[in-house]
Amino acid sequence: MLSIASSMKGRTSLACARLSPLRSQTVLSLPKTRLRYRPLSTVAVEESTQPHPSISITTTRAEMDQSLHSYTSSDTLDPIRIIRLPEIKPGSRESGKFADHQLPEQLAVMYACLNTGDMDRARRIFVALHKNNPDDMLVLGDIRMHNSFLESYMNASPSPRTKDALKWFESLSKYNVKPDLTSFAILIRGFIKMDSRHTAKVMMMEMEKAGFTIEDLKRCPDLQTDDIAKIEKVSKMLEPVTARIEPLTPAPILIDPAPEFEPVNPVKNAKNEPVIGVKLMRDTLDALTLKDLTRFERQQKLEEKSYQAALDRMEYEREHMPEQLNVKPLRSYLWQWHQDLREGIQAEIKRVDAVLEQKSLSENAGLDRDRMVYGPFLKLLSPAKLSIITILELLRLNNSGGVMEGMKSARALVSIGKAVESEYNAEQMSKKTNKALVDQRYSVHQLYGSGKLFNMAVRKVETKKIEAMHPTDWTPVWPESTRAKVGSVLTSLLMDCAKVRIPSYDPETNESITEEIPAFFHGYQYHKGQRIGVIKVHNHISEILSKEPIGTLIHPSLLPMLVLPRPWLSYKSGGYLSAQSVIMRIRHCPEQFDYLRKAHNEGLLFRIYNGLDVLGKTEWAVNKKVLTTVLEAWNSGQEFAKIPPVVGEVEDLPKPEDYETSSKARGRWFFENRRRKLEAKNNHSLRCDVNYKIEIARAFADEPMYFPHNLDFRGRAYPIPPLFNHLGNDLCRGLLMFGEAKPLGSKGFTWLKIHLANLAGFDKHSLSARAQFAMDHLEDIIDSADKPMEGRRWWLQAEDPWQCLATCIEITEAIRSGDPETYMSRIPVHQDGTCNGLQHYAALGGDIVGAQQVNLVPSDAPQDVYSGVAQAVERLLAKQAAEGVESAKILSGKVTRKIVKQTVMTNVYGVTFIGARTQIENRLKETEGIPAEQVTFLSTYLTQQVFASLGELFTGARAIQEWLAESARRIAKSVPKSVVIPESDEVEEPSGRGRKKKSSKQSIADQQMTSVIWTTPLNLPIVQPYRKMEHKQVRTNLQSVTLKDPSQASPVNVQKQRTAFPPNFIHSLDATHMLMSAAGCVEAGLTFASVHDSYWTHARDVEVMNEVLRRQFIVLHSNNIMKNLEKEFMERYKDYLYPVSLTIANPREPVGEGMIAWNDERIRLKNAKISGAESMESDRFLSDSEVFDNEGESSASELSKAKQANVFDFGDDEDDEHDLSSVVIEEDEEELEAEARAMDKALRKGTKSKKAASKLFHSWEPISFPPLPDRGDFDVRKVAESDYFFS
Repeated sequence: MLSIASSMKGRTSLACARLSPLRSQTVLSLPKTRLRYRPLSTVAVEESTQPHPSISITTTRAEMDQSLHSYTSSDTLDPIRIIRLPEIKPGSRESGKFADHQLPEQLAVMYACLNTGDMDRARRIFVALHKNNPDDMLVLGDIRMHNSFLESYMNASPSPRTKDALKWFESLSKYNVKPDLTSFAILIRGFIKMDSRHTAKVMMMEMEKAGFTIEDLKRCPDLQTDDIAKIEKVSKMLEPVTARIEPLTPAPILIDPAPEFEPVNPVKNAKNEPVIGVKLMRDTLDALTLKDLTRFERQQKLEEKSYQAALDRMEYEREHMPEQLNVKPLRSYLWQWHQDLREGIQAEIKRVDAVLEQKSLSENAGLDRDRMVYGPFLKLLSPAKLSIITILELLRLNNSGGVMEGMKSARALVSIGKAVESEYNAEQMSKKTNKALVDQRYSVHQLYGSGKLFNMAVRKVETKKIEAMHPTDWTPVWPESTRAKVGSVLTSLLMDCAKVRIPSYDPETNESITEEIPAFFHGYQYHKGQRIGVIKVHNHISEILSKEPIGTLIHPSLLPMLVLPRPWLSYKSGGYLSAQSVIMRIRHCPEQFDYLRKAHNEGLLFRIYNGLDVLGKTEWAVNKKVLTTVLEAWNSGQEFAKIPPVVGEVEDLPKPEDYETSSKARGRWFFENRRRKLEAKNNHSLRCDVNYKIEIARAFADEPMYFPHNLDFRGRAYPIPPLFNHLGNDLCRGLLMFGEAKPLGSKGFTWLKIHLANLAGFDKHSLSARAQFAMDHLEDIIDSADKPMEGRRWWLQAEDPWQCLATCIEITEAIRSGDPETYMSRIPVHQDGTCNGLQHYAALGGDIVGAQQVNLVPSDAPQDVYSGVAQAVERLLAKQAAEGVESAKILSGKVTRKIVKQTVMTNVYGVTFIGARTQIENRLKETEGIPAEQVTFLSTYLTQQVFASLGELFTGARAIQEWLAESARRIAKSVPKSVVIPESDEVEEPSGRGRKKKSSKQSIADQQMTSVIWTTPLNLPIVQPYRKMEHKQVRTNLQSVTLKDPSQASPVNVQKQRTAFPPNFIHSLDATHMLMSAAGCVEAGLTFASVHDSYWTHARDVEVMNEVLRRQFIVLHSNNIMKNLEKEFMERYKDYLYPVSLTIANPREPVGEGMIAWNDERIRLKNAKISGAESMESDRFLSDSEVFDNEGESSASELSKAKQANVFDFGDDEDDEHDLSSVVIEEDEEELEAEARAMDKALRKGTKSKKAASKLFHSWEPISFPPLPDRGDFDVRKVAESDYFFS
C-alpha cells in the first residue's frame, strides 16, 4: 500500500518570514494628449497585511533520485502597479467633415491608395483629415504614416517621385514629427537604386546628425541583403568608416532520416475519393517531407503556404483532371468559378479606374461613391488570389451562424473582407523580413532553447534589440464597414458567375437537358425574431459539401510547429516564426489592446511572457503505438472508442400506409428522415474532424512538435494551433506524449499506476487505493497493451480510453524492462485541482468549511465536493419531506453526485439559476423514478435546494461573489465627475450641432462608459469587453448590413459587466496560479504542460510539481488579494460618481443613514429648476408638496409617474432571490446575449418596486464600495500539507 502523506510531510516544512507591510508606491508620469482622454497614471497597491510565509523545501529525498531538481523560486510577487488609461467619453459628431466613425474608413482608404500607387488621392485624404480632425491626426499621424508616403513616392511607377519624397520629408516639422531610422533608410535605399550616390551620401550625413549610425542603418528591417551591400559601398565615402558586422548564420540542425508511417485511409466521398478538405491539408503538410532542409527552414516553408498554395493546387488539379468533369464535381465547379470570378474582378477594377479618372459622378452616383471606397482595396492582391479567397471563405462559412444551407450575409461579407486584409498583411510582412532580422530571431531562438532567456535581465536586453529591428510599418486596421464593402463586391461578383449544372427536362419535348442555376443567392429570413439577410447555397452544392466538407480547411499557421516557437518579447511578437500573433485573443475591445501596449511599455508583462514561453518550450511527440491502434480502428470504418463510423448514403424510410391520407403521418415521416440525414451529416463532420487529427499525427510521427500559446482576455493560456493539441479530446491526448524521456525513479512507477486509476474513473479514493487498483487489474493492463483490438479490450471501459491505452502500454513496457525505476517514460501524468474555482474562493475568504470540501487542508482521503453537496441536498430534502413537501418526497433518495456535479462546477464560474435548472433538468430526465410530466417543476425546486446547500457549505465564497458583483455594478453605472453638472446634479449630454443639454434616462445610460478593469497579481491588466456596441448600417452592393463597430466608444452593458465579473476574476486568479507554477516548474527543471487547472509532468517529477503547485498557491493567496482589489478600485475610479437614491426624511423624522433632510438645499435647488421647466415633465423630480401629500402616502398613479420620472431606474437592479450575480461566460457572444436577455426577462417578470419613488431623492455621489466580507480563520499555509490539493 502506498502512503504518500507520510513521505510528503517529511519533505515539506514551513517557516514564516516578515514581509514589508507596504509596497513602495510608484507613480509614472505620462505625456498628455489632445484626444478625448485624461493622462495615464499608475500607483502601487499594498500587497499584504498578513505575514508572508517562506516555504523551505529540503533537498533530502531518500525516496527520489539524487538528480531530481528541487524548487527554489522567489517567495514574493512584484508590486501591483495600476495602469490607468484616459477615460473613454461618448463619441459626438463634430463640425468637421469626417465624423469619428469615418476616420478609420478614411485612413484605410488612404493606406490602400498608398499601396496601389494612387499617391495623389492619398495626399488629398491626408490633407483633409488634418484640416477637419487636427486633434486626432496629431496622435494618429505619427512618423509611421509619413514613412508610408515616403516609401510610396520612392517606389512610384514608372519612375520614383524623388522631388515629392524630399518635399514630404522637409514638411515633417510642420506636423511636429521627427524622422526615424526607417525614414532615412527609405530615402537612402531609393537614391542608391537610382544611382544617385551623392544624394544618398547627403542623406547619410543628415541621418548621423539625427543620432543614427551606419550600423544602425544596416540593421534596419526595411533593408534587404542587397540593399545593405550597396549601402556599404556608399558608406565608404564617409569618414570614419564603421566596421561591418557579419550577420549570424544559423547553425544547421541535423535530422535523421525518418521512415514513412502507415498511410491513413482518408474520409471518402460518395465517389470513394478523399474529401477536399483532407486533400488540401495533406498537401499543406508536404513541407514536412523536405528532409534536406533544417527544421527551422522547414518551419518557415510550412508557414509560407497560404491561399497561393491553394491556388497552385487548384491549377495543378485542373491540368490533370479527366475530361469527365462530373467525376469530381466540386473541384470542377471550383475551377470554373475561379476562372469566371477572376475575369469578373478584372472587369470591376477597370470600372473602378474609369470612375476615379472621371471628374464628376455618373447617373449612378451611389455606386460610383462605393467604387471610390472599395476600389483601391481590390488592387492590393491579384485577381486570382481575391477569387480563391472569396470562394473558399464562402464555402467555409456554409451552415454557420444557425443558418442551414447558407450563412448570415453580414458575417460572410465581413469575413471575406477580413481574409483579404489578413492575406495582404501577411504578404507585406514577408517582404519586410530581411536576413538581419532572421538572424536576430534565430539568436533569440538559441537563447530560448538553452533556457537563458528565462533570465529576466537577458529577456529585457533581447526585447530592446528585437524591438529596434522590428518593422515599423503603418498598417491601419480596416474598419468593419470597409471589410463589408470589399466582401460585398467580391461576393456579388461570385454570385453573378457561380453556376451549378442541374439535370432537368424540356417541358415541350420531354428531352433531358442540363440547366445552369446560380450556386449562391441572396435572401432574407427570420433568425431569433429578427429579419436578417442570408446568402443561401444551392442544395446541390450543400449535398456535395456534406460529403466533401471544405469548412475545416487548415491554414498552415494553425499546425503545430517543428521548432521552438518564437519567444514572447512583446505583446505582439511571439508564436510562429513569420506570422504575427498577439499575446491576447481580443475580440471587440480596443481598450484591452491599449492597456496591453501600455503595460508592455512600462515593463510589467515579463512574467506573463515568461510563463507562456515555458508552455511553448515543452516538446511533444506522437505516440506511435497508440497511433497504430488508432489507424487500425479508423480503417475498419466501424464506430470505435468515440471514433464515429463511416457514413454511407441515407435512404428515405418507406412511406407509411396512411401517408396520403394523414398529415400527421406525413409529418412524422419527413421529420424522421430529416433527423436521420442530419445525424449522418453530423457523424460525417465528426469523422472528418478525426481524420484531420490523424493526418496531422501521421505527418508529425517522426517529428518533434511545439505548441505556441497565447491568452484569452482573462489571462487563461491556450495553444494557438486549434486542431491538434493537448487541450483537445481524449484521442488527441492519447496520441501525444512528451518529446523528452525521463527514468521513472523510485516513485514514478507508483504515480504511473495512480494516473491509470484516475483515467479509469477510480479517482475518488486515496492515492494508495488508486495504486492498488492498477495492480489488481495488471492482467487487464497487459492484455490491453499487447492486444488492444483483439483482446478483452478492458481499456475501452475507461472514461478516457485512448489515454488509458497509452498508459497501459507504458506500464507494461516498464514492467518488462526488468527495472521500472530506470525505464525511460514519456507519458504525461496529470494532477487536477478539486473544483479549482471553489479552492480560490475558499482561500480568498478564509473559509475553513469550504477549504475542507475542496482539499485545501490535510486529510486521509480526498474530499469530493460534489458528493458533499449531494449529501447536503439530501439532508434538506429529508427535512422538508418530513414537513410534508411533496417535491421533497419524490426526490428524496434520488439526488446523486452526477445530478449536482455540473451545477456545482459551473456555479463558481457564473451559472445562472436558469442555466443551472436546465443542467439539473437534463440529469433528472435520465433518473429512474422521476415522473416525466413533473421533471421541469422538480428541476426548479431541486435547483433552489442545490443553491441553498452551496450557500451553507461555501458561505465565504457566496459573500465574496456578491461583493464582486455589487462592486462591478457600481463601476458600470458610474460616470466621470466631468460629465455631471454640480449645481443641478444632472448629467451633461454630449453636445453636437444645436443639440440641447438635458437629463434623461437615455443620456445617463449613454454616459456610462466605465468597464470593470483590474490587475492580476502578475500585473496583467484585464478589461471586461461587454459594451452596447453601436450598430451602424452600411450600404453594400448586396444589401444594407448592420454592423457592430467596436472602434467607436460605446456605453457598457451594465448587466453583463456585473454578472460576468465574479467568474472572470476567479478565472484570472486560476490563470495567474498556472503561470506562476509554470515558471516554478521550469526553475525546478521539470517538463510542464497545463490544461487550465490540470497540470502535467513526467511521472518521476509529480511530487516535485505538487510542491511547486502548493507553494505557488500559498505565495499567491498570502497576498491580500481582495484588499488589493478594493484599493485598486478605489484608486482607479476615485474620480467617478455613482447614482444613489436617498430617502427624504419627514419634517420631524431624524435623518439616518441613506436619508436626506426634507429641507436640504439640494432638494430646493432641484425643485426650483424643475418648476421652471414645464417641457421636462417626463424627467421631473417631485416637489415637496407632492412628496408629503396625504401624510407621505402616494397613490398608485403618483407612483407610476414617479417611476417614469426616475432617471436612475434602469430596470436591472431589482433584487431576485435566484439571481446569483453571475452568468456563464462563453466565447460565443450570441449565446451570452441570449442568456442575459433571459435573465433580464425573468427579473422583470417577478419583481415589484419596493420603494416609493415619491420619497426618494436621486443624486450623484463619489463612488464607494461595500465593506469586504469578514475573513475566516483558514490559514492558506495548510495547503502545503494537503496531499490531495492536486491529485
